[in-house]
Amino acid sequence: MKATSVIEIEHFTKSYGSIQAVKDVSLQVEQGEVFGFLGPNGAGKTTTIRCMLDVIRPTSGTLRVLGLDTQRDRQALHQRIGYLPGDVRLPGEMTGRQIIDYFSQIQGLQPVLLKDLVTRFDVELKRPLKGYSKGMRQKIGIVLAFMCDPDLLILDEPTSGLDPLLQKTFNEFLLEEQARGKTVFMSSHIMSDVEKVCQRVAVIRRGELVTVERVETLREKAGQRVTVEFADSATTTVEELARITGVSNVAISKGVYHMNISGKMDALIKALSHHEVLRLQVEEAPLEEVFLKFYEDGREEQVENRANRENRESRETARVSPTHNVTTPKM
Repeated sequence: MKATSVIEIEHFTKSYGSIQAVKDVSLQVEQGEVFGFLGPNGAGKTTTIRCMLDVIRPTSGTLRVLGLDTQRDRQALHQRIGYLPGDVRLPGEMTGRQIIDYFSQIQGLQPVLLKDLVTRFDVELKRPLKGYSKGMRQKIGIVLAFMCDPDLLILDEPTSGLDPLLQKTFNEFLLEEQARGKTVFMSSHIMSDVEKVCQRVAVIRRGELVTVERVETLREKAGQRVTVEFADSATTTVEELARITGVSNVAISKGVYHMNISGKMDALIKALSHHEVLRLQVEEAPLEEVFLKFYEDGREEQVENRANRENRESRETARVSPTHNVTTPKM
């Protein structure tokens, strides 16, 4: 394993009977990066995370985190990880303060970042947790994940339930933690959630790794959207514009041409120079469009497999002995 690899997954497969939830996934996450793990619901993101934490066991392959074997060194590993589950469930009879004290005690670590987190995210600590909204529970989950200053953060859909202002606050905090040398592995099914903070992203679909790319590379693939209006649109045709290098998806609406372009703009600009242009507008195409292309196949199968997998996953989780700071109480 490379000295700088914080997470290394090799040929990881997880099956539930005849259902393969994750199929031969290999990837690495390096020290100090914020890594996005993207995929539609039911793609295998949470299954991968649960195997990284040894909440469930892989069918085959190896998973090493912080240089440790996820099964053999499970307890030592959990001391160094901050984990935010995708569905934060809290014991309703406890208050926010009590659950924070409880987790701090069982981890045996001081919550050195607690004061800053409570202030930054405006966390309610005195009320019983049973009265918390989803957003309030999510804020408590963020506090529990970060408060003991772990080396690695594993975050499953971390912005779920947060309003736009709190999402911005969370992103700013995440980048500050990265600047302090922390490594972050975060899953999401929404590209916009990760493009603001991640350096690289992996896309998983139907349990298979589709691609691992730098965000800058995805932006290049997304290209740009161009809107152009000519003085006399009759002198230009869709076919003419579509033949220009890098141009695709040309359409005309009310005399205005819309198209996508990838790569350099030079060929398009030269072609437009032969016409009288009234308006030219260029903007970045959203990365969401590139991301959605990876999602196009197999959605119905995914929904069915997800339901079967979650039932079996629940049974298996009960068989794996609980660790003190990940599974109790259930979050």
